[in-house]
Amino acid sequence: MNTKSNKTLADLKSGEEAIISGITGDLNLKRRLSALGIVNGVKVILGQTAPLGDPRTYDILDYTLSLRNEEACLVRLQAS
Repeated sequence: MNTKSNKTLADLKSGEEAIISGITGDLNLKRRLSALGIVNGVKVILGQTAPLGDPRTYDILDYTLSLRNEEACLVRLQAS
């Protein structure tokens, strides 16, 4: 299913996986996240969360990426 939802990377629970459907925010942030592999159709899995909840790690492609929650909440996920 390719419909967008209101769910973001920041909403994932530990070990949960989802498919990226888009990025909101300014153009520079979109470019930076895209360069890191955050693009439409890519599967992402929430890895670890810091003790205070921020940042969190995401397994994407063949590596682990750490994002702050303020960035993660701009990455939209497909509805499941």
